[in-house]
Amino acid sequence: MRNFQTGRAKGSSRTSAARLEEATSGFDRRSFLGILSGAVFLAAAPVTLTACSGGSAPQVADAGGLAETLNRIVPTYKPLELVKPDITSVNGSTPGFTSIPSSLVKSVPEAPGSGGTYTAMTPAWWAVPPGLPRNSYYETVNKELGATINFQVNDGNAYADKVQTVLASPKDVPDWMVIPGWNLPPRFGQAAAGIFQDLSEFISGDKVLKYPNLANIPTAAWKMGCFEGGLYGLPYPGALISDALFYRADIFEDLGVKPPASAEEFRTVAKELTDESKNRWGSEDVWNGAQIMHGVVPKWKQVDGRLVHRFETDEYRAALEWTMQLFADGSVHPDAVAGNAQQAKARFESGATLLTADGTGSWHEALARTLPSNPRFNMQPLDYFAPDGGTPTLFRAQPAAIFSFIKKASPEKVEEMLALANFMAAPFGTEENALIVNGVEDVHYTRDAQGVPKATPKGAEEVTSTYAFLVSGPIVNSMVQYPGLVQAQSEWEARQAPHVVEDVFFGMQIQEPAKFGSLSTPFDDLAKDIIRGRRSMSDLDAEVASWKNKGGDELRDFYAGFLA
Repeated sequence: MRNFQTGRAKGSSRTSAARLEEATSGFDRRSFLGILSGAVFLAAAPVTLTACSGGSAPQVADAGGLAETLNRIVPTYKPLELVKPDITSVNGSTPGFTSIPSSLVKSVPEAPGSGGTYTAMTPAWWAVPPGLPRNSYYETVNKELGATINFQVNDGNAYADKVQTVLASPKDVPDWMVIPGWNLPPRFGQAAAGIFQDLSEFISGDKVLKYPNLANIPTAAWKMGCFEGGLYGLPYPGALISDALFYRADIFEDLGVKPPASAEEFRTVAKELTDESKNRWGSEDVWNGAQIMHGVVPKWKQVDGRLVHRFETDEYRAALEWTMQLFADGSVHPDAVAGNAQQAKARFESGATLLTADGTGSWHEALARTLPSNPRFNMQPLDYFAPDGGTPTLFRAQPAAIFSFIKKASPEKVEEMLALANFMAAPFGTEENALIVNGVEDVHYTRDAQGVPKATPKGAEEVTSTYAFLVSGPIVNSMVQYPGLVQAQSEWEARQAPHVVEDVFFGMQIQEPAKFGSLSTPFDDLAKDIIRGRRSMSDLDAEVASWKNKGGDELRDFYAGFLA
């Protein structure tokens, strides 16, 4: 997920963002981290491809291809630096703040609203907060906005069904609706064009400059909000890299072992560290990390002008063979071999396993859980390497995965809602962002000795990600409550950033026809079986041939149409 906190709830001990990460751990976490976390693409996770066309063939606005169409309708990017980070961004990596700014900047000089009242539907993976008029946080923020947003907060675990029900009855669609990328229903592009406002007429190109905080959102995040040739979604930006291979730096140091720097060294180190008599295994199941290490493309790569699916690539085959060998070495914990992924974090944090693959958001989660009982606990990410120890190829994470949509309305109302969105998108270090994330000081939070906000009981009850889900500014890392984390994480991401590339369909919302929905499903179980020695690499060849015959080649042609 990628990482959600590194952007917003910074500093707060249990803000809504922190609760979001906790609530979603173990639940569709890959999808979350692809969005909320910042990080290297989740090679093992299914790519979130969503609506751009709902038919059986690509439908771009006109000739020139989808990419050219998107470039014409997205807002101009004009970055702001109202507060200078301690660790600057490198090629889009997440900037870091090693201390909480002592003073905040005001980015919106006046209340942006003109008295409008709007309903807004959002998901929640935590206790639903009280609504108006029993929520002092909502009342305060609405007062600062100069408008009233009345939230309809729904159970995030049942949100996909709620979205489909609401969209099926347009009269019930709220004025403003949040939809996570993984909850976008089939043929959503058609629904978007019929129900929601195309924002390109208001904020495409330089039109966005009247909303400086919206113009501060990177272009790639905006592209993910484009459907059916229009700009519909206000984005919640993610980070550049979302996954890492972690090792237990404290135990490595105790044992005098250096972290691996090549695929072969990884296997050697994992085997050397395994000591069953001490209940210690070198590695978890790192299949996802193996794909990143081997440069497996998210879905498609172009080879001599032809699209090749990742299952057909040499990189995918090499990642499978390497992981199979790691398992065959006896270096993977028996419970991981048995497929028990639910306890992977507990095994790593207890020292039963010393290498693992996880989202970058797991880093601070582990520190929060483990440091109180083990102050020496130290997990660190490996710098990525190519299998031979050379320069890695890292595919960029999806730049946004949560969106909000404004229901068709008069130009005056749309412009008022965009002005409200400009307030909500205020970046870290501003008064507006502090209010949206934490509420009111001494009411919803207090500060510790480092100036880190700590939620009060009232804040824990009332302040959740509601306004932030409608739109959010660029992600930053300011988790100063964990000593050394900001520096280590931001510098690690900056070192990886020069190796990050974009895949051929990066930043494009493409909805596959429903008939291809389960085409790739057999590969999930096949990979697990090959890795565990239950099937062979020849079964991969057979499955690829079957995939082609059952629609894989047709799917290839479908995607090729977007490049025409």
